[in-house]
Amino acid sequence: MKSQGAKLKKCLGVAVMFAAASGYAPLLGGEPGQPGSEQAVSGGREKLRTERYEIDVRFEPEKGFLHAKAAVTLRASQFVEAIEFELNPRLQILEVTDSQGRKLDFTRSGRIGSPKLLVRLIEPCGAEQGTTLTFVYEGALPVLAMDYITKDGILLRDESRWYPAVDISAFAHHRITVVLPNQWMVFAPGDGGVQALSKPEAHSYSTWKPVSSRALVAIPRTGASVLPGCVDNCDPNISVSVRTPNFGNASALASTGRSVFEALRELIGKPQVGWFAIVEGFPGQSGIIGYSAPGTMLISEDVVKWHNYPDYAPEFLPHEVVHQWFPIEVTIAREEDGWLAESVAEYLAWRYLQEKDPAAARTMVARAMRDAPVLSADRPLALGLHLFREGNEVAYPVLYQRGMLVWRTLETVIGRERVDASLREYYKQFAGRSASMADFQRICEEISGRDLDWFFHFYINGTQLPEISVQRTTASAPNELAGEILVKNAPAEFQARVEMRLETASGPVSHSVATRGETTPFTVTVPGAVQRVVVDPNLRILRWTEPARRYRPQKTLLKKAAEAESSGNLAEAKAALTSALAEDPENLTWNGQQIRFALAQVEYRSGRTNTAAARFREALELSSLSPMETDFYRAWAHVYLARMAKRRGETAFAKRQARAGLALKAPALETPVLWPGEGRERTAGQELRRLAQ
Repeated sequence: MKSQGAKLKKCLGVAVMFAAASGYAPLLGGEPGQPGSEQAVSGGREKLRTERYEIDVRFEPEKGFLHAKAAVTLRASQFVEAIEFELNPRLQILEVTDSQGRKLDFTRSGRIGSPKLLVRLIEPCGAEQGTTLTFVYEGALPVLAMDYITKDGILLRDESRWYPAVDISAFAHHRITVVLPNQWMVFAPGDGGVQALSKPEAHSYSTWKPVSSRALVAIPRTGASVLPGCVDNCDPNISVSVRTPNFGNASALASTGRSVFEALRELIGKPQVGWFAIVEGFPGQSGIIGYSAPGTMLISEDVVKWHNYPDYAPEFLPHEVVHQWFPIEVTIAREEDGWLAESVAEYLAWRYLQEKDPAAARTMVARAMRDAPVLSADRPLALGLHLFREGNEVAYPVLYQRGMLVWRTLETVIGRERVDASLREYYKQFAGRSASMADFQRICEEISGRDLDWFFHFYINGTQLPEISVQRTTASAPNELAGEILVKNAPAEFQARVEMRLETASGPVSHSVATRGETTPFTVTVPGAVQRVVVDPNLRILRWTEPARRYRPQKTLLKKAAEAESSGNLAEAKAALTSALAEDPENLTWNGQQIRFALAQVEYRSGRTNTAAARFREALELSSLSPMETDFYRAWAHVYLARMAKRRGETAFAKRQARAGLALKAPALETPVLWPGEGRERTAGQELRRLAQ
């Protein structure tokens, strides 16, 4: 599982912030255009169960090369004459032998990039009969964002197909023996924990129970530090391995990791992991990137560097830790069940923040309620991990934001206590196995005593969202408020508890109504005249809200402005941005800072520097829903104001602006961006340092 996000990208002149943990690779497939994009087919896991792996692998990191010998023990559920495996097509198979040492014929797939290969047995394998096949292979794998063998580190996910597999997420025992050059540390699922290899030698990792992954991580010992997360009676024992410049944040990472484990253990149940290593990886890559394997979390340098920075993707680390339960302990039956892997991780990350950082939790929900209805309008959650093949721009608002909101909505349908009980039972029943959406729905229905077909069909398979409003009716007493809760664009079976905040001269009054169908009447006693009724003030139900309604036309106008500015039609770009501001005069969408900044850029490129300066100053005063996005626009506003001052010969003012921008000391200062009309990519930090001289 990977997450890659929180990179502020410049796209057609409009900056777009992707939040943390915004994209995971499919568990049962590969990335588009990469080996492994085909699904497992008959002849594979339907007929065979993987019981054990014995893998010996020797790496040559400088060459990106591996030499491996892998023995796979399988048990047939029916008569089998040939077995279909998957192995990365970049790896050359030297031979395949059976348990008696006899060489077997094998055929690679004729499809370009396919990892599939067919091995023919000399003697058929009967039902409930076991067989062991041994592969000897070697090769250099291409360096990808999520799989690499380099002098600076190694990451081989199951999705890379670095070992022969019938089912890459199969629960199986294994022993993995790794040989690396001097002074490397290796992390793999097993009982070995963290190992520093002081000389070229083999070190073995053996599992004490079946696990769902054979992923492997290694980093050079040189320049790295290992910090125990705790000393006595830790469960799990947490260690952190980071590069020396980031050592100061290692203890904070360990502390956060331990806190998340404790909270989730209380909520879901004890995970079957004795040690947990947080490792700095992804050398040379910027932004927030993470990968979780049994007992190991690999995170990018920026995650380590900015871990203590306020509001720097606070949901990222808890999201990744949740994966030790889902989908590492409970794997998903199909890619379509991805809601049970990624959305639940985002939901439980929000639950953790709600206790530890309520402001960050509220921001997380507010952004999702603004963005998800608009950005996920035509993609159902039922697509699951298939969404990643369309990129983060699709996967994040659907699988993460919308998915998290669906879990929150489920709380209003059956109650949080029953949601928690369902999660605990789901984990209890399926730990060490795969499970599906139908399995989780069955458990929810058993615990709640409710038929939830309408909920899962509407929110998981569909893309429509309800509209919920209140209509006042005539009250029978002066101290009562009477009305009806109206639910539109929802199935007739729709039932949820809708909260309301009644604002009166004597103060607010909270009330909730269990709705049923399209119209639900209610009366409530109030201390005085009700001046305003706010429906669902805590944004607990996934629905159309006013910020989402206003964002929908804004998004179209922002895209139009970006395209016009990119083509040099600055007048059209200005008109579109002005209309975008008019769509939301109260700035309920929190997009005012971005739009005013974009308007300032258009004015700047048009030569109207006085107007541009006024707009940039407005951008300095405003905020966005994302703190990092706020810092980004403020930093670049300082850049432009300093540039204009320098051109006017106001050197002292230019330096003050540049130093004010540098004083932000924010991650956004290091975000590379290519603005329209400029010749190269650069960061705000680079420009501010140059202007401050």
